Amino acid sequence: MDTKLKSNNYIINILVITIILIASIGMCLSYPKIQKDSEKFRNNIFEEEGNFLTDINKINYSLYYQMYEQDGDKKLSPTDVILERNFQKENDEENNDYKYELENLDSEIYNFEKDLNSNFENLECYAVNKKSNEVKQVTKGKIDDLASKEISSKTMSELKEKYSFYIVLDYDDKGNVNIEKIYGANKESVLNSIQNIQRQDPLNRGYLQDGFDIKPITNMKFVYAVPKNMPTSDRITSYMHMEENYAYSSASKIYINIAMIFIILAGVLIPYKEIKELVGFRKIVKIPLEIAALLVILSINFIYQGTELLIIKSIKGELLNFAQLQLSKDIINILTYSINVIYWFVVFGVVFAGIMILKYIYKSGLKTYIKQKCLVYKTFEYILNKIQKILKWCINIQLNKKDNKKIITILVINFIIITLMCSIWFFGIIVAMIYSVVLFVMIKKQYNKVTNDYTNLLKVTNEISSGNLDVNTDDDLGTFNVLKDEIGNIQKGFKKAVNEEVKSQKMKTELISNVSHDLKTPLTSIITYVDLLKDKNLSDEKREKYLDTLDRKSQRLQELIEDLFEVSKANSGNVNLNIVDVDIVSLMKQTLLEVDDKIKTSSLNIRNNFPSDKVILKLDSQRMFRVFENLLVNITKYAMEGSRVYIDIFDKDDYVEISLKNMTADEINFNVNELVERFVRGDKSRNTEGSGLGLAIAKSFVELQGGEFDVSIDGDLFKVVIKFAK
Repeated sequence: MDTKLKSNNYIINILVITIILIASIGMCLSYPKIQKDSEKFRNNIFEEEGNFLTDINKINYSLYYQMYEQDGDKKLSPTDVILERNFQKENDEENNDYKYELENLDSEIYNFEKDLNSNFENLECYAVNKKSNEVKQVTKGKIDDLASKEISSKTMSELKEKYSFYIVLDYDDKGNVNIEKIYGANKESVLNSIQNIQRQDPLNRGYLQDGFDIKPITNMKFVYAVPKNMPTSDRITSYMHMEENYAYSSASKIYINIAMIFIILAGVLIPYKEIKELVGFRKIVKIPLEIAALLVILSINFIYQGTELLIIKSIKGELLNFAQLQLSKDIINILTYSINVIYWFVVFGVVFAGIMILKYIYKSGLKTYIKQKCLVYKTFEYILNKIQKILKWCINIQLNKKDNKKIITILVINFIIITLMCSIWFFGIIVAMIYSVVLFVMIKKQYNKVTNDYTNLLKVTNEISSGNLDVNTDDDLGTFNVLKDEIGNIQKGFKKAVNEEVKSQKMKTELISNVSHDLKTPLTSIITYVDLLKDKNLSDEKREKYLDTLDRKSQRLQELIEDLFEVSKANSGNVNLNIVDVDIVSLMKQTLLEVDDKIKTSSLNIRNNFPSDKVILKLDSQRMFRVFENLLVNITKYAMEGSRVYIDIFDKDDYVEISLKNMTADEINFNVNELVERFVRGDKSRNTEGSGLGLAIAKSFVELQGGEFDVSIDGDLFKVVIKFAK
């Protein structure tokens, strides 16, 4: 099953890579078609109304001004030459707005001339004043022949061989324009464009103030030509480059859209359960929303900007020119093709990753995704939490502290808010009203909360005072949390004291009952046999038998009383210990010998696990002998007859552990911890002989000597573990 799953994962990864690779290679294979289709979208820059022809119209006015700037000895400004003033009032001329407009227009006409020299280096210009026959030759090109009405076919052929575009514009005495000669563009289209420019906005100035009209150019002939071989880059080459980019971009969009649709369909059609098995899926969906969106948007931008960045340069063979590589044409073609495939693979891959994220959002839920991955949401949530914490800190009054810092902070915040309201003048009154309402709502809400908290606290104290010590005090009482905690501590103390008292009373009751039973039984026997011995006719044989019974019952009563005194002294701590070096292994062996007869009687099989070396501890040997004796006697009484008993002594680095384990004859169906209480036996019916103090005495003696005494059961397995630190 696992091998099949890995195989499926491998197949889906190969499939996705293949899909993106097909789209990438398909884009590269479409380059020849893009180059061919670009011709359909390419416009002639010499025919369009904007850009080139608009610039030509500006240059016309610049050359026109240069023809008429001298009026005798007086030098005219551009606005004196080309502007017609139609003022409504005499004092309008003194208007500052008019003066400012005139200065700007003058400045722009001067800039047209500079623009011609600096930004139209490839443009050849020739201007003739038809009245004065004054000539203005701006460039070195021999285009003056075009100004002549008669021109030989040979000269025309030479001009067409040299120039990709030329035009002769003729303005009559009324300002009407006519195209005498044109090459490289449609005459009618160019004429319509020039007429529209001249009619609508001849200087491309936008809106001119009332009182100004641009004079039409009159009695002028302009010749412009653009050579086929342009040695430098200027505005004309820039226009051509822009037009070329537009043509290629328009042609390539068809193929880019096809590739994008292919990628999107693949991402949509592949099931989510397969998508999530892709290599890197878990890392991709962990990318924050904003970063993922930015990467996808950048990739889409690079896809549609790929024409300018990659396609045109690849088609023209200019992609690797920057590297100045001395390589063969075939190798350069291979490198160019590889770069293109990698470029498209990366950007299409990011788009596919974006689709993966969208499918993940759809499956996980937009709300959940935003909470987990949106940086803006997390930032807003962080700021909101901080504000809430500050507000909570401000309104949370600690009754056990004099918090001047908090009071000062609240006053400073209030001062800042009031200052900001005052700084916005009239609107500050509206803001102050809103602020007052908000402040009232907050104070009212806090006041109501304090009142409710006080009421809840009062309910808790009333419940406790009425004897209900289990009342819940976990609610947040805000200002009264300090008092709530103290009341909770008092509640716990009362509850503990009541439980201890109940336990003590129960123990007292059991103690009286058990002591009465255990003392009454031998005492009753003694009284009975004393009465029997009073019979004078009693035979010697029966007398000896009765005396023997009296002796045993007296010994039993004496042992019971001694045990009672022993445990009483141990619990009160009134025991004098004789601490000496004790070999705990030897002491256990000695105790086993002492109770050997009882062990044999119960048919128990003792299994020892003792260290081979001595284990010396500083203990009271007599008390420890009593502990071991009590435990072993307890085993002989309550262990299953014929079962195995395990006695282990472990000598650890820091402590010594003594463990005794046996199988119980009767089921222990009560709390095992009760066994170490006084007068508690393994048989609740108290049929066996014993005081019920054996384990209690053993535990007390062990703890008096600084040890640990632990009793546990596992089913019918009874286990006692004693630990002494070295």
